[in-house]
Amino acid sequence: MREGAITGVDARAWEGRLDRATRTGALGALLGVLGAGAAGAQPPPETPRWGATLEANTDLPLSVGGRLGIESPWHRLSLSTSLGYQPSAYVRAINSASVFLGAYDRNEADLLEDTLRGSFVWRTHLGWRPVANAGLYVEAGYGRVAFGGNTSPEDVLSALTGVEAPSDEGVLERDYRVRTVLHLLDVEVGWRWRLGAHWTARTALGAAVALDAQSRVEPRFTPEDAESVATFSRRAEDVMNRTFERHVRLPVLSFSVGYAF
Repeated sequence: MREGAITGVDARAWEGRLDRATRTGALGALLGVLGAGAAGAQPPPETPRWGATLEANTDLPLSVGGRLGIESPWHRLSLSTSLGYQPSAYVRAINSASVFLGAYDRNEADLLEDTLRGSFVWRTHLGWRPVANAGLYVEAGYGRVAFGGNTSPEDVLSALTGVEAPSDEGVLERDYRVRTVLHLLDVEVGWRWRLGAHWTARTALGAAVALDAQSRVEPRFTPEDAESVATFSRRAEDVMNRTFERHVRLPVLSFSVGYAF
């Protein structure tokens, strides 16, 4: 009787150990499956290769246009270049915000707006995407803004620049051609998304700072007093150059949609 009881106890203990081992094995198998699934969900390592992206983009408040970017297989270094024009609405937005914040007064705003009409903007950058399988990138480079070619009456130009007009009354139609080229330093940090196999989207935040301004003010008439007109033109150019170099420090917000090759 005692022996049978001991045998029953041993059998129940053995069944308990077997049940615990079964549960432990099942749990281990489940964790293994989950681990394998999680490992399988990770994106495959990125293969270094050449890549190109053609984009339609806007760099607010600088330009609207197109952009071509090329990425190399070496540490994901890149080169991009863009070409566009500056809409009048962008210039008005810059001036309204700057006058409101007290960056410059209304006369300087009028000078900027009158001169910046019809601007063409070219930017070229070197970039780096520090993390594979991620869209984060940083860029820095050069920007060139060429604008003008507009004709301004002498009295308007004098009022905008604050330079006294020459007292040559022999010519009635006294217009000047005004042109300016700005050389900019650009920096930006952004993120690029893949939208399917080839389509991409990009957004970035950066800055553009004027390093140098080169203005030309040329009379479109034959002056009787050429020296006084030349002096007026040079003084107007100096005022314009100082205005641009002092005030063109812009935050730049970029948006684009592109196709990757």
